[in-house]
Amino acid sequence: MDASVLENIPTKEQLQHFDEQGFLIVPDALSQDECDRLEILVDAIWEEQKACGNEGNLFYPNFVGRDQAFIDLLDNPVVFPIVWSILGWNIYLYHSHLGVSPQEAPETEPVKEPLGFHQDSGRVNRDLETAQRPRISLKVAYWLSDVSEPGRGNFHIVPGSHLTDTITKPDDRNPDGAIPVCAKRGDAVFFDRRLWHARSPNHSPIVRKAVFCGYGYRWIRTKDDTTIRPDLFKNCDPIRRQLLGDGTNCNGFFSPKDEDVPLKTWLEEHTENVPA
Repeated sequence: MDASVLENIPTKEQLQHFDEQGFLIVPDALSQDECDRLEILVDAIWEEQKACGNEGNLFYPNFVGRDQAFIDLLDNPVVFPIVWSILGWNIYLYHSHLGVSPQEAPETEPVKEPLGFHQDSGRVNRDLETAQRPRISLKVAYWLSDVSEPGRGNFHIVPGSHLTDTITKPDDRNPDGAIPVCAKRGDAVFFDRRLWHARSPNHSPIVRKAVFCGYGYRWIRTKDDTTIRPDLFKNCDPIRRQLLGDGTNCNGFFSPKDEDVPLKTWLEEHTENVPA
């Protein structure tokens, strides 16, 4: 990993916004050329799925191992310093999915409420006995289509709701304070897995396309059957291998040695403030 990534260490204001609001928008995390390349790959997967009879909205997990451009997202230099600044160094990619949503209703038709607001991680929210619930993971959404206006398949959030375990969900409208996340093509949106959020339908002629990378602690069980093409894995540097789930043994996920977490040793060599 090139030391130039340190130019993108997040500011105190960015980290404070994420801590207080549960999300953060990072403009221009991808260049338009990078978006073009990723969109070609996403379109190819979409066409494959349509050929298999999967019409309509596409939810496709475990995409990372299909192409080098996807693997390059793991340590995106604009994004990755924010990830380790929030979660620390004992992390990996526990989940990935991409989504494609063609137009589902006319532009003139309002988006029906309520949407399906939820927190991520399923049984984690029931099985852990703590209150408030722990963060343990976050997601980064890279937008390959323009969702700078509502009605384009934006996901909706309730800012600050990650700090409460429950919210009131009316039968006829979205929760109080809910807003659509508006972002440009190439922007990245971070969100705490506890943030109450919901998908919304796409009412625009712009096909909604996004890829999501979920980072969590290495002791969390992977949410996908992460499969990486052998030739791509062979070319990964040690930090990327860590992010893809590599380690010396099972205990190393709970009590890591330096060889389990090359990100830790890299940070120790290049920075003064290494997360504990």
